[in-house]
Amino acid sequence: MSANSKTNRGCVLARAVRTAPVPRLGRWAVVPLWLTLTPLGASGQSVPADTLDLAAGPFAEMHMLLQKTIFQVDVLTVRVRFDDEVAARLEALSAGRRLTASVADSIAAVALEARDAWAVIEYVRDVNLDQFLGGLRDNMRRAAQAGIIRDRDYDVISAELHVWYAPLEERKILNGDRIYYRIRGDTVRTVYQGVDGEILLDQTEVGAERRLAVMGGYFAPKSSFRKKLIESLFATRP
Repeated sequence: MSANSKTNRGCVLARAVRTAPVPRLGRWAVVPLWLTLTPLGASGQSVPADTLDLAAGPFAEMHMLLQKTIFQVDVLTVRVRFDDEVAARLEALSAGRRLTASVADSIAAVALEARDAWAVIEYVRDVNLDQFLGGLRDNMRRAAQAGIIRDRDYDVISAELHVWYAPLEERKILNGDRIYYRIRGDTVRTVYQGVDGEILLDQTEVGAERRLAVMGGYFAPKSSFRKKLIESLFATRP
């Protein structure tokens, strides 16, 4: 196999900075996630999106395991972390309170308004590219249906996903692969790290619709992630 073909199969899928016009946010506001290579994590590998300036503690992080099909097959885990301001607001909403639908709505709204956040998705089973992209699009569509992002922004980003991740079609998404997001203001950095530590995608984009697409995918009504992420905030409280 030539050096060029090896590169095409997976060295670096993309490295780019995009700037997009900022849409009107209407009744929703949201957040972004990413930064620089920093050693961190139990695996001993470097974590490609730092958590500097973020809060620690039970109200600063949400986490969950996503299971699919009637057999509850484990698919992936998600962790989301926030800064001190958002953590304080989440504590005020959840500490000593019962989780109700209205409380969940308030917590989701605060998460969507975050301006300094970090998230990581780790796959715990192999997934093909169609399943992977389908999951991303399904949750981003929930954000569009809720008015968090515009329909035209959904169409643009949805079309771009296949271009960004096309080199994974042959490789697939493997057990242990991770996707990191680091949001600061309207800047979103996405890093895809293979199970072997190789960085397969490192892409930075600018635009409110980009951060809203990420966070809306987690916290939009009927998202695959929202319910369990919010429940974790109550499960881990002191």
